[in-house]
Amino acid sequence: MATIKIQRTSEWNARFRDFNIFIDGKQVGTIANGETKEFITTSGIHTITAKIDWCSSPDITINTDDNQTKNLKVGGFKHGNWMMPVMMAIVVLVIILKLTIDFKYLEYWIILVIPVFLILLYYFTVGRKKFLRLKEI
Repeated sequence: MATIKIQRTSEWNARFRDFNIFIDGKQVGTIANGETKEFITTSGIHTITAKIDWCSSPDITINTDDNQTKNLKVGGFKHGNWMMPVMMAIVVLVIILKLTIDFKYLEYWIILVIPVFLILLYYFTVGRKKFLRLKEI
């Protein structure tokens, strides 16, 4: 029997959501934020996918031998780690400026959010099969 060991990165987006792990199209388990799990499988060629809701990682194909462990890493999309803190910083800044001074151009704060919104829109629609990153390490 072969082992597939999957390590999930710790990140802000989807922190409280588990990723579903599929081997050859069958769900074999879930993996939480920052967790590492091992899945026992047969030797041979396998297709691995991670999913969350309608979004997923691209399929990767690995070849395992008996008594061999393949190490994989799964995480959110490329820009996910900085998007949540940036959005929170913008919201806090807008609240502080609104409460402390009469900032003349405060209504234009939405312009700062539009690029982040467009990136999210891409990953939730056209790029939904690239929402998660799964790679062999």
